[in-house]
Amino acid sequence: MLEQRCFIASAPAARALLAALLTAVMLSAACNAPRLPGFGGRDSRNEGGNNGPTEPQGPIVETVLTGLSNPRGVAVLPDGSIMVAEAGSGYNAVDPQEWTGRLSHFQDTNRDGDFEDEGELTIWFRHLPTYNALQEYSTWRDEVSGPGDLLRHSDGHLYLSVDGGHDRIGLYEISPYKRIGRNLSARGNMNGLAFSRDHAQIYLAESTANALSVVNIADAAHRKVAQFGALASGQQSVPAGVAVDPRNGDLLVALFSGALVIEGEKLPVITGDSAVVRVDPDTGAITDAVLGLTTAIDVAVDSEGNIYVVEMCSGHADLIEPSHDLFDPDQTPLHGGYLRYSGRVTVFPPPAAADAPPHQADVDATVLAEALDMPTNITLAPDGSLYVSTGQGTPNRPIPGPDGPTTIVGEVIRITLPDVNSR
Repeated sequence: MLEQRCFIASAPAARALLAALLTAVMLSAACNAPRLPGFGGRDSRNEGGNNGPTEPQGPIVETVLTGLSNPRGVAVLPDGSIMVAEAGSGYNAVDPQEWTGRLSHFQDTNRDGDFEDEGELTIWFRHLPTYNALQEYSTWRDEVSGPGDLLRHSDGHLYLSVDGGHDRIGLYEISPYKRIGRNLSARGNMNGLAFSRDHAQIYLAESTANALSVVNIADAAHRKVAQFGALASGQQSVPAGVAVDPRNGDLLVALFSGALVIEGEKLPVITGDSAVVRVDPDTGAITDAVLGLTTAIDVAVDSEGNIYVVEMCSGHADLIEPSHDLFDPDQTPLHGGYLRYSGRVTVFPPPAAADAPPHQADVDATVLAEALDMPTNITLAPDGSLYVSTGQGTPNRPIPGPDGPTTIVGEVIRITLPDVNSR
């Protein structure tokens, strides 16, 4: 059953995105209403000749997959089916056959809008590496790594980043015939991937190196594009997501923000220090695009220059000791380092001019979806819809929920902007 939620987006600055597309009727009826990219005042429920004014329709948020184990990158295929990378349970078993990271293909064969029915799942690869940073690196946070971001090339090949910890790191080329080929990069974890506009190169957001790099697909030659310095409070920048602006080839990079220890207190999140920056792919010059964010973990940009940002959470809560049993279903519900159900997806309009100041998150954001449980990755589909992975953390671990105790469940949601279906 397709679960659907509707949001009415809100932000004063969003009116500037599409005011030129609104008809005179909509302008007079809803001149004060916030608007979204692509929203032309059309309401699909008002196609039968009713000429009365209609309220602006918000984005449609649907759960299209649930019950996953840390979904990460999503790639949308030409037929509308999707490939999904899952980081797995985080249990780093000695026997590789017990690893739970995987790459799967989902097809909506019955065309009911989701990918959860019998026969709609084909697992391409299972037993891919997985681990939890709490147990491996004593981070005091429930953070699962494994298969990460995912891209589909125009020639049909897939490119999958894998962070299995230590010597199990790679950017793997996968053929359309389900064969894992070359490892193009094993220099460090690559949380974000993006093709160059000609699909000849892949840009890499290297979180532990605080760097942005690029690798040539043809010969695997590697070049550093930019090195990111400390953020406002002195913490590491931690680049987590990257996108290419299709208008000019600029790179948009989400800087997640690292943890700090202040007077003995561990602070995984510093509210307002996260950012999205714009990077020149040739010179490496860095300029601010969006400031005042918290935990910006991924970014996308469309053909009009609208910037979509995923923030994983709004703060920290319930740090957990490295000895904590993550797989005990009877444990007290704990957030696990990050505040659950506080993630969101926002959109920012393209700058009005080349020298325009950066956007401010508390002023310019239009919220497309909120109260999400630890979203991590965003994919902009060819039809303009957005796929967002949620539910980072140990699957089934007890956590506080919006309506009482619940457990971590990996899901993929789809956000459809108002008139995507009418284009």
